[in-house]
Amino acid sequence: MTIFERLTLIEKQADDFGFMWENPFQILDQIQSECQEIQNDLTQNGDQSHLQEEIGDLLHAAFSLCLFCNFDAEETLVKSVDKFERRFKALKSLVHESGQETLQGQPVEILMAFWDKAKQRAA
Repeated sequence: MTIFERLTLIEKQADDFGFMWENPFQILDQIQSECQEIQNDLTQNGDQSHLQEEIGDLLHAAFSLCLFCNFDAEETLVKSVDKFERRFKALKSLVHESGQETLQGQPVEILMAFWDKAKQRAA
C-alpha cells in the first residue's frame, strides 16, 4: 500500500467516524498553523526530529485539502512536479541565454527574477 493509499484510507475512516473537516478554510487554518510551527522550529534551531514531524503534519494537511476538494493527491502532486520541471527547464534556458552556466552564488532577487521569467515562458 502506498503512502497515498494509506492516507486516503485513514482519512476515509476518520470521516466515517465523524472526525472530519467542515470546510476547506479549516484545513487552510491548519496548514497555516503547521507553517507557523515549522517557522518556530527553524528560528529556534530546534530538534530535527520535531521539525521533521511538523513538516510531515504540513504535508498531511495539504493531502487533506486535496481529498476535501475531491482531488487525487498523487495526481495533484504529479501535476505540480510536471509544472516545476517545465519551469525549471525554462529557467535553465534563460540562464544559459544570459551567458551564465548556473545561478550558483546569485542573490535570491536574481533567482526570483529568472524564476518569474521562466513562469511566463513555460506557463
